[in-house]
Amino acid sequence: MEPFEFNDEILSQYEPEEFRRGQIVKGVVIGKEDDGVVVDFGGKSEGFVPVNELIKSLDEYKVGENLTLQILNLNYEERSILSERRPVLRKTLEELRKDYEEKKPVKARVVSQTKGGYNVLLKGVVSAFLPGSHSLLRRNDPIPEKEIEVIILEMVQTKRGPRIVVSRRALQDKKIEEFFSEKKVGDIVEGTVKGISNAGVEVEISEGVRGFIPRSELSYDTRISPEDIVKPGQNITAKIIELDKEKKNVILSLKRLMPDPWEKVEEKYPVGKVVNGEVISIHPFGFFVRLEPGVEGLVPRSEVFWGNTRKSLEEVVSAGDLVKVEVINVDKENRKLTLSYKKAKGDPWENIEDRYNVNNVVTGKVTGIIKQGAFVELEEGVEGFVPVSEISWKRIDEPGEILKIGEKVKVKILKIDKENRKITLSIKRTQENPWERALKELETDSIVSGTIKKIVNSGVVVEVEEYDLEGFVPNNHLLSEPETGKVLNLVVLRIDPDEVLGGRMILSEKRYEERKNIEEYKKMVEKESSQKSIGDLLKKNGE
Repeated sequence: MEPFEFNDEILSQYEPEEFRRGQIVKGVVIGKEDDGVVVDFGGKSEGFVPVNELIKSLDEYKVGENLTLQILNLNYEERSILSERRPVLRKTLEELRKDYEEKKPVKARVVSQTKGGYNVLLKGVVSAFLPGSHSLLRRNDPIPEKEIEVIILEMVQTKRGPRIVVSRRALQDKKIEEFFSEKKVGDIVEGTVKGISNAGVEVEISEGVRGFIPRSELSYDTRISPEDIVKPGQNITAKIIELDKEKKNVILSLKRLMPDPWEKVEEKYPVGKVVNGEVISIHPFGFFVRLEPGVEGLVPRSEVFWGNTRKSLEEVVSAGDLVKVEVINVDKENRKLTLSYKKAKGDPWENIEDRYNVNNVVTGKVTGIIKQGAFVELEEGVEGFVPVSEISWKRIDEPGEILKIGEKVKVKILKIDKENRKITLSIKRTQENPWERALKELETDSIVSGTIKKIVNSGVVVEVEEYDLEGFVPNNHLLSEPETGKVLNLVVLRIDPDEVLGGRMILSEKRYEERKNIEEYKKMVEKESSQKSIGDLLKKNGE
């Protein structure tokens, strides 16, 4: 005899009349467990809804929440099992059929991972399959806790029930195509900051659509870094400035939603106006000054100095300095301002005669040295030139033998050419002229000593230390082989006072030897003469 099997209908005959299996009841959530929710549905025991019979994620349920449930199993000694999913299954299937036909997105909750993909619940009720290649998930990614949106690719009724295949990727592709077909340059979009770099900010506009905000499009104030403006995860509004439908690239701008400081730049910074600004960068061709956030101007090198100078811009300004500049050109269309540093300070040559006159002795700084002489700065914007002949009373081949850049020197003003912005200076004329003493004290045939300083083809240049002068000994007036540093005894042949406030001393070693020999001969003759006189006297006395 075969064993008797109890089915739901027979069992329901032995259950209390108020409840039966399959009955739809109202329940209240009274607790939550790891695998479901505990409910009070009015029965003699509490009820339990397993997680696979819920229509939402477990963490979305709250104690006290009302649910519509179907009784699956009655157990008056322990717990009855109920389902939230089954009462709405038929209605939901009808809704999903319509969504499938209209290709509308559907909410899905990933329940588990299976071979080739994932098991999901659509609208928390209907089971479906999400292929891994359509999931936008990597194999080792954790199962998403929140619901995702999918589109139904296939919906077929079988003996076991509906077979449904869904795709997350297809929905994303659909949204991408819709975005690029609907949006245009100038549209305003919302997005979430996904990445920040020195180059700019990456923004997720929608799933699969990302835009990029270049650093230059974040703010009109170039000092601000991307981190100062946005934070990861922040929701922002931006303007589309470039849209490439083929490459699916979107370039966005934040600053173009702000007031443009260049709109009123001509009114605010007219030509001729002197304004304050901050030096932000220095280059060989000039330096840039920020007048306000988003408005910067260039001070060309030609607008830094009055007259020619060898100074570097770094000697005048440093990054971060606050400076006064004059606006000399406004190009609103190309967003360019040209500024003048020197005009804001005033032209120092305008009233040069009030501060400097010919024969004045002043102090300046050596700013440049060339073979022809040296440049000396008297004040900022006023520079003079010392010809090589005016550097020293001695003859020099290179000004660098005596002067160094940056050295402070006393100079005498010889000439002022205001029209051409030139001043001729002299260093040597601030010192005593040694030639004046030499002309007074030395005559032809005077004897001096000199140290060989330089050997040239036609003779040697010697330094006459006693008079702090140089002299010249021609080759035909040398007796010994010349050596630098050798001290010679010399005779002055002549001093020519024809050079500019100076002179030229011609000396002879040969003449000195001749004079020496003559002197010795005279002494010998005198000695012999004296000895002869004494002999004659003795002889006479002897007689």
